[in-house]
Amino acid sequence: MSQTKISHYAVPAALLLGASVILTAGGPPSQKVTRYLIFSGDSTSGSWDSRDEGRLKKWRAQYGSEFAWFRQDGHDYIVTDNRTLAEIQNAMAPQREVNRQQDEVNGHQEGVNRQQEGVNRHQEDVNRAQSEVNRQQDKVNSGAGDQDRVNRLQSEVNGKQSTVNAEQQKVNHQQEGVNKEQEAVNRSQARASVEVERALQTVFDAARQQGVAREVH
Repeated sequence: MSQTKISHYAVPAALLLGASVILTAGGPPSQKVTRYLIFSGDSTSGSWDSRDEGRLKKWRAQYGSEFAWFRQDGHDYIVTDNRTLAEIQNAMAPQREVNRQQDEVNGHQEGVNRQQEGVNRHQEDVNRAQSEVNRQQDKVNSGAGDQDRVNRLQSEVNGKQSTVNAEQQKVNHQQEGVNKEQEAVNRSQARASVEVERALQTVFDAARQQGVAREVH
């Protein structure tokens, strides 16, 4: 089963590259990178298979917190070269920008969620009040209550319900705004995936050609 981890949000499956063949200058055709993981301090980003976890833990213990691993042509490679690592970080820049945008949307969603919780509490109050009106109406129906009083209580409940409905409409409007923001982020993510895929492929190919990607087993 494929797993994805990233410092904020998962890089989409579009970064799990397929089996298309590309030509590298001065060398034989190479397969696109199928799996990779970038270690930078406490954060990791990339796409890999759960079966890789044992080896990744071993390599992290061996190479520390600043390196990259990728698989290409059925072989595993480790990169520790600082310049190449910087190029990898540059290649990931579009994804970081999407992550920033997603953080903003998440913050807006949390605000809407808090407002929805408030509306829900008000609705619960109205529901309890309506239950009491219903109980009083049952008494009237059995000949033991005051219909005028029940009518007044019902009018009060109806007013409270109208207030809650208005609050809910405001929350719904804000939710629509957040949904539009999320759609925009999703479009940005689709573009970023293509950009990151292309840039990382170039960096990984160059790392192999320049001999800074060492094969590991």
